[in-house]
Amino acid sequence: MAINRIPGHVERVGLFGGSFDPVHLGHLILAEAALEELELDRIIFIPAALSPFKTERPPAASDESRLAMLREAIASEARFSVDDRELHREGPSYTIDTVRGLLGDYPGVRFLYLIGADNLKELPRWHEIEELRNLVDFAVLDRGKAPELESCELPVVRRRIDLSSTEIRDRLAKGLSIRFMLPERVYDFIMTHHPYRDFLHGNY
Repeated sequence: MAINRIPGHVERVGLFGGSFDPVHLGHLILAEAALEELELDRIIFIPAALSPFKTERPPAASDESRLAMLREAIASEARFSVDDRELHREGPSYTIDTVRGLLGDYPGVRFLYLIGADNLKELPRWHEIEELRNLVDFAVLDRGKAPELESCELPVVRRRIDLSSTEIRDRLAKGLSIRFMLPERVYDFIMTHHPYRDFLHGNY
């Protein structure tokens, strides 16, 4: 992704990491809200190969399918892009490694790492967290379910969204509709390519 710089303007770029298994409308609503409320120039979605906190629960869809769905989901928004470097690294996806790489690729950019409210309690345990705090600022994305964030010292972007990737996978397993929970192009991808076939057949 090329980042265009205006003289005297420091680019503010949000980093939105996650499994995106699958990406859904809630992710996109929160990302758009972050653009507006945090005054970001753009957001980079970073799909994780394997979360260090979910090593016993790897993504149900393949890396290739999750990446393809993300690209379909953001195709119409010029301020959104995808970085797939974590999918090409072996082992757990450590954010510090990703951030170091991005800083090397885009010197002079100010990165804000967007963390879900449900992951905030684990933040002190992140790999090399003190160094990471020196490299990026953090902001919290909340789906309106975490009242304890009223005392949070980090910026909080809130939208009431009762939707999750887990729910979507559960509905698929039960044969229920997911039609209006996803961007149309992601829904079409799932219906056409069946990235959750093994998961649904109990082979996951």
